[in-house]
Amino acid sequence: MIEHQLQQLWQDKRLPFHLFRLTNGKPVSIIQTGAWNLAGSGPDFQMAEIHYDNLTWFGSVEFHLKSSDWYKHQHHQDQSYENVILHVVHEHDQEIFIRESLVPTIELKNYLKGEFSIPTLYSRQKAADFICTKRLHEALPEHQRMQQLAIKQRLNRKFNQAFAHSKGAESIYRIISAAFGTKTNSLSFEILAQQIPLDWHQAKSESELLFIIQSNTQGWKSKNMILHPKMYKRILSWLRFVQWYFFEGNHSYMERAQNLNEGFKISGVIGEILQKNIRINAMTYIEMFHEQSKSKRASGLVKAMKYLQAIPSENNRNTRMWEKIGIQAKNALESQANLEIYQQFCTKKKCLHCCIGQQLLKP
Repeated sequence: MIEHQLQQLWQDKRLPFHLFRLTNGKPVSIIQTGAWNLAGSGPDFQMAEIHYDNLTWFGSVEFHLKSSDWYKHQHHQDQSYENVILHVVHEHDQEIFIRESLVPTIELKNYLKGEFSIPTLYSRQKAADFICTKRLHEALPEHQRMQQLAIKQRLNRKFNQAFAHSKGAESIYRIISAAFGTKTNSLSFEILAQQIPLDWHQAKSESELLFIIQSNTQGWKSKNMILHPKMYKRILSWLRFVQWYFFEGNHSYMERAQNLNEGFKISGVIGEILQKNIRINAMTYIEMFHEQSKSKRASGLVKAMKYLQAIPSENNRNTRMWEKIGIQAKNALESQANLEIYQQFCTKKKCLHCCIGQQLLKP
């Protein structure tokens, strides 16, 4: 048996999900198994959704033959594994921790029996990141068309998610907070924004807010209730940025959005990656919101697309994956479009819904 076989069982849903319990005996519900990460780096399944301890968790799932392989593979030293919400192993031989927090674990060996046993010769080769890798050059015009469709889909989808409950300061506050967490801690910062209502930033001092944050049960701090130094610095920048954005002076939110460099300087946001993440994943949708506020007929799409076009492309696993097959994003508009194509079409094998797939599959 190899680790890949366990992943394949999970991907094919050939496991008794309805019977699963964590190694501590608690029940766990697998709502979404996630997208199989076939790139060779990072957690095995991403964008998963599970429910346990009366909470719903979103993040990644990692597979190993033994729990101790987590440390053998040095995952505890790799930030890309900090958003793992579930560890699935054949044999549980060691407890695993992420920043001192116990990682929920499912041990599979007692479930792999009878109809759920591993089939003979059940060992497929991992597919390429893109099924159409070798023929993509035949459909470059379709790729450009697909980029246009994908970025509009992504902008509308994420905007609707961000402003689903209200179209005001509270929603803006939440998306700014999530952007401060970047990919690894976006959910933690969203929870933080729920624990610290926006009006508290005006009613309470910075030291009072920090005390509240250090006193809660958020999973990013260590056992001695002291925030990890890097995370402490990030939270401090978040507090100061929120104070600047919402409460300093008489400027409107839109004027603040157009003068972000001042806010970054005041709050100590000096990292290029974090600045870019705030622009792409928060300010883009705030631009859409303000454009829609001007007219009921306005979608804000054109404004958002122009905003993204002025931002340099990200440099991450997804952009590098596209570069390997000869597609280099010139700006954040293109890199976000490529990300949407990969996440919503390639990983879900929706080739018949993709302009590229439709072209290549023509008789």
